[in-house]
Parts: sequence; C-alpha cells; structure tokens
Amino acid sequence: MKPRILDRGAGLALSLVVAGSMCLAFPDLALAQNPQAAPRTTQAGTGQRIAIVIGNQDYYDATDLGNARKDAEDIAAMLRDFRFKVFDGYDLEKREFEELLRTAVLNIPEGADVVFYYAGHGIQIGRRNYLLPVDAKFESIYDLPLETMTLDRVIDTLAARGSAHVAILDSCRDNPFANIRLAADLDANLFETRSGFDVFRTPLNSLIAYSTSPGATALDGDVGGNSPYTAAVLAAARSAPAENIQQLFPLIREKVHSATGGQQVPWESSTLVRPFFLTTAAEEEPVDRGVELVSTSISIVDRFDRTVPLDDAIEAELGLDIQTANLIEAPRNGLINLNGAEGAVSFVPEIDDIRAQEVQSTTVTDSFTLQVASAQGEARRVDVSVELNMDACDLEAGDALDLNGVGVFRLPNELNIRSGMAACEAAVRQNPENARFRYQLGRLQQSNRQYEDAYANFQAAAEAGHIRAKYALAVLLDTPRLDRAVIDVPLDRNRARALLDEAIAEQDPFAMHKLGKEMMRNGETEAERKRGFELLERSVELGHTYSMNELGFYFLTKDSDHYIPERGMRYLRASQLREDIYGYNNLAFVALNGLDGNPPDAQKARQLYQIAADGGHPVAPANIARMILRGQLGEKDFTEALSLYDMSLERGDGWGGTNGAVIILNGNVPGRGPADAALRAAKAVHLANEKAAATARERLDSLDRDALDRALQMALNELGQSITVDGQVGPATVRALETASAEYGVPLAFGSDTDPLQRLIQATRIYWAKNPVRFDLF
Repeated sequence: MKPRILDRGAGLALSLVVAGSMCLAFPDLALAQNPQAAPRTTQAGTGQRIAIVIGNQDYYDATDLGNARKDAEDIAAMLRDFRFKVFDGYDLEKREFEELLRTAVLNIPEGADVVFYYAGHGIQIGRRNYLLPVDAKFESIYDLPLETMTLDRVIDTLAARGSAHVAILDSCRDNPFANIRLAADLDANLFETRSGFDVFRTPLNSLIAYSTSPGATALDGDVGGNSPYTAAVLAAARSAPAENIQQLFPLIREKVHSATGGQQVPWESSTLVRPFFLTTAAEEEPVDRGVELVSTSISIVDRFDRTVPLDDAIEAELGLDIQTANLIEAPRNGLINLNGAEGAVSFVPEIDDIRAQEVQSTTVTDSFTLQVASAQGEARRVDVSVELNMDACDLEAGDALDLNGVGVFRLPNELNIRSGMAACEAAVRQNPENARFRYQLGRLQQSNRQYEDAYANFQAAAEAGHIRAKYALAVLLDTPRLDRAVIDVPLDRNRARALLDEAIAEQDPFAMHKLGKEMMRNGETEAERKRGFELLERSVELGHTYSMNELGFYFLTKDSDHYIPERGMRYLRASQLREDIYGYNNLAFVALNGLDGNPPDAQKARQLYQIAADGGHPVAPANIARMILRGQLGEKDFTEALSLYDMSLERGDGWGGTNGAVIILNGNVPGRGPADAALRAAKAVHLANEKAAATARERLDSLDRDALDRALQMALNELGQSITVDGQVGPATVRALETASAEYGVPLAFGSDTDPLQRLIQATRIYWAKNPVRFDLF
C-alpha cells in the first residue's frame, strides 16, 4: 500500500468544493505503477476556514494523470496562504478516501468555511457522478458503490452543518469505461458509463461550478503544469482573494475560454444567498512584526475537547482585558479562532478518527504566538503552549463516526463497562452540561442494561444537540427488545422516526442505517424500498459496516427476487476487511451454505463463526453449536453444543435457549434433565425472536410440574435467593419469588403465586430484568 498524505483539520458551515483537473483516459485496464506519495505537510489556519484537498494521479488500473498532483498541491498551498486549515490526501485508495472524509467532517466546527478540492479520475453513471480512488477497478457490474465515492453524497456530507457551499468540478471527462455497464440502484437495471459529470441538484445556499458545460470535455493541459481550469482558478483567486467568489467565475470562464481556443466553457449553478470570501481585506493586512513588544510565555493545561477557550487563561496570566488578538505564528496542527471585537481566543485541536486501543499518547501539545492589545492600548506578544489531556470518558466510551465526538472510539463489543462507567460518571459530575459525556455515559448504561438511566442521558444529550444521541434515543423508543412493563422507557415510534430524520439530515450514518434497513425490508412501495437502499448506500460510503452487512444479507437471501450472490458478496467482503464481527458471521453462513456459488466449506465456516463469537457476536456461538449437532465438524459433542447455545442465550439469542432445551429433552446431554431444559426455555420465552419464543413455550407446555418447579427454584438461586432445588414449592419458595419480584421491580403476574408455569415465567422475567439483553449487539 502506498503511503498517503493526510493532513487532518477541522470545520464546516460554508463549503467550497473544488474538484480538480480530471482527465479520464484509461488504458486497456493495464496495471498502473505504484509510486510513492509526497510527504505530509501541515499548516494550521486561523478563523474557521477548512480545506479538503485530494489529488489522485497515479492509478493502479487506470491511466496515470499528468497534472492532478500539481493541481492539488498548488490549490492546497494557496489555501494555506489564505489561512485555511488544510486536510490533503494524495493517491488515496477507497478506504483512505473514506477515512479522510470522515476525519475532515469530524473536525469541522460550526460556522466554518470549507473548501473541497478534488483532482483525479471521475465518471458519470445514470444521472450520478462518481469520484475514483486510485485502487478503483470494475471486475463486476456490482463494484460501483464499493470502488467509488458518489460526488453528491460527498457534498451533502460536507454541507450537513454548513450555511453556504461552493463546488468547483474540473474534470477532463473522457469516458474510461465506454463499453462497461454497472448496477447503480436497488433493482437489476444496468447503466452505461458516460463521459463527463451530469448536473445534479444544487443544495440551498450553494454554488456548483463545472470546468466545462454539461456533456463537453475539459482539457488537461501540459504535463507538469496546471489544467487550464485550475490555472484560471489559481490566477483569479490570488489576484482578488477578498472578492466575493461569485464575482470570480466570469473571469475564470473568460480565461479558460481564451486559453483553450473556445473548446472549453466553464459553467455554474448557484443558489447562494450570501457572499463567499476566500479571505478578507483585514486578514491581508499583516501584523507589524517590526514593532518591539513586551513578550510573555504562557503554558495552558486543559482537557482535550473539540474547542478549548483560552482567553480567560491568557487574560489571567497577563492581567489584561484583551480587546483584540492577531495571530503571528500558527499552531503546528490545530486551529486558532479569533472572535473579532471581543478578542476571544480559542484553540481547535486536530482530531483523529482512531480506535481507543490504538491511541499512543493521551496528551496533545501545540504552540502558537499572538499579538494582543488591551482596552488601554497596551500591546503584548504572547507565546502560548497548550497541553491537552484526553478525558478517560472519551477513551473508554467514545463512539465510532460520532460527529460530536473527539475521534477516539470503541465498538460496542470493546466497551469495558466497569472502568468506563467510573470514568464517565466522574466526567458527567464535573461537566453536567457536556452533551458528549452524557451520551457516552448513556452508551455504557445501555450496554450494562440500565435502560432507564441510558434513556435519561440520551434524551439530555439529544436536547443539547448531540447527533448520535438522537439515533440512540430513537432506538430505545421503538425497540421490541424492552419489557416496558418493567423498564420505564416509552414506546413512541413517531418520535423515533422524527429523531432519525433529524440525525440523517445531520449525516449520521447510524441513523441512515436504521431507517434505511427498515425501509428497504418493509417498504410498501418501490419508492420506499429505493429510499432505504439509498440511505444504506450513503452509510456504506461513510464506512458503516452495519450497512455493508445489511446489503450483503439482502442480496444473498436465497429464493428471493433479489438473490444476487455476486452483489451480496461484494458488501460482505468489504465488511470483513474492516474486521466487523457481523461480517465474519455472515461470511461464515455463506461458506457453510455455498451461497456464493462455491461448494459448502464447513471448516471455513467454523473459523469465521469463531472469530465472530470471540468478538462478542450474540448468535455466532449458537451457529457453531448447530454445525456440531449436524455432524458438520466431525463427531457430535452435545455437551459442547449446549455450552455454545448457553453462551448465545446469555447474549440474548432466543434460539440459544430453545435449542438448548430441545437437546436436553431429547436426552442427548449427560447430567442434564427436564428442569434444566425448562429453565432455558422459560428464558427464551421473553426474548425478541417470536418464533423461538413460541417454540420454547410449546416445550414448556409439555413438561410436568416437577420439572417446572425445579426450574423455578434454580432460577431463584440465579437471582440470589437461597432455595433448595427439590421440586417442592412451599411458602419459602413463594416468598423468595415475591422478594425477587420486589427487588427488581417486576410486578407479580396473575397466577404466578399458584400456577407452576406462570411462576417459572415470572422468575425468568425477573432474570432478564436483572440481566437485560444487550440489544446493541443485535
């Protein structure tokens, strides 16, 4: 894999999206060379102006481009001169493209101006435009979503929290795949690839500028130079950086038309309702560095956060009331916000999208230099060093792809509930208004089955604007896996849908996945199902593996009208590459049943199921148990199979309990009898899988009173009561049941004091009240 430049920065509100020179000329899909990328360069900006710059030049399976790197580097250099914080990446593979986009969006502060510049190959399929990572190749008609980045989705993602957006697309739009047809929708329709970028919907308060008119071809320019369009953009922007950018495009159009002898005429579509400036006149006036100033050095230690206010600490150290502040030297990696007349100073650190287990240092340091002036006119030079320490709550419970997070994350199966709860409870006590800490505490509480507490914290975080908390709250409001007679969380599907819609509008991939899954599976119309597919595809492009698995499962459903194994496998392999336990479980099922067209492979399936089970997958252990009982792994071992079924039951899988009861009742497990079966079946009755619950109930109805009463006593012992298991239910056993019911807030059901089956059902209901299912793993 080639090294990449990834300068990670921050911000989004006003977005300028610039796609650079893209001459789309592929050879006969000959393998391209694999050159090294340029070294990383980083320069922090001031204010809230962010740039994302991508130059894809050296392709693996496509013709290399002559100018893409230089075009991108020159745009990046110009924007740094204009004091933008630049995230740049060169020769990005698909996953690296996803990572750069996620990291950039994660860093975007509200109110920022954002530039997105892309130089590289691109294609049009149907009515949509696609950007090509350097490893893009089309070996299958179903490769499109996993090999490309959809342009309008990229723009929508960047613009989610923005107020104005400008997209500039400079594409030499020859068609590299003139004889290829690809699937680009839910149905089986295939679309021919076409030259150029099609015009697409311009979001409100946005401008989309194309290097040439729709259907025409843009020129690439001389190798080693800039494309005619990028050269014109650079010249116009440098000559008048403080000009409203809308006034620059007529000049750019004139220059390109002249330089290309009339062959290329740029074109724009705008809904902008306010000006967009690359810089301002005030920013062009440099700080007078020739004036001798009193110099003071300040060291500030604080918590690592998305934005760290510094003016109070600086004023306290200086003993001055700061009225104005100017930046003399920028920080190495972060961003400085100077808030005008108030003279307020804040530091926006660089945020990385990184697993908590991979964090090498929990301390971030940076430095910068300011010139400040007081109300009395006294000016000082201030050299500021900052040391920011990550909070334990972020390290323990940060969530993946959390747009309000600080980049550090743990997946659900990676949470350490004990240490995490201690860290996040302390964080919330110290910072009760911090929505991120409230959400992360709720996340741990949900994992610990404290659903009422989780609900309260999710609601508080959502009301404070935390995007992922809206999704989490929606899940609690409509999940069928909660016993709402015991757990005081309302069932409100209308509110849940409204919360999902809000989170989707703010580009949360988890919300996209949840609603997309529901609409694609259960949509009553073709339009609803296609809307669900679109949401899942958007989630996939943000790297959400749940959606990859859902789409893989959908297209691998045998005996359905959408069974397309080649298409389904594309999604599941993408999930596996990201080490997702659900991807491993699904691929095991495919291998076991030969759904991909290959012969069934039991040993491969066992290996994949085991990886999923070790990672915490709730159903994978039961899947291995089934293989054992079918003789697919050699001699049947009923004791091992029961142990695996029990593991799945404890993780909330109803079939784990039902099937465990069945093999016991069949007399296959030494040392286990009807009471053991009754206890497992009674637990399964309460779980979400209705078919498993119904089968478990049938088994319970077939058992005699002795088995049910012994199972009741066994269940009470699991609840902390001390009862002799003898099948004799007297006053002591009944009192123990009443005590456990009161302790865990489970009201006594009718007949639970006299009817053997109802007593057992009552006890196992209390069991799940004590040990609620972690439905975040389903």
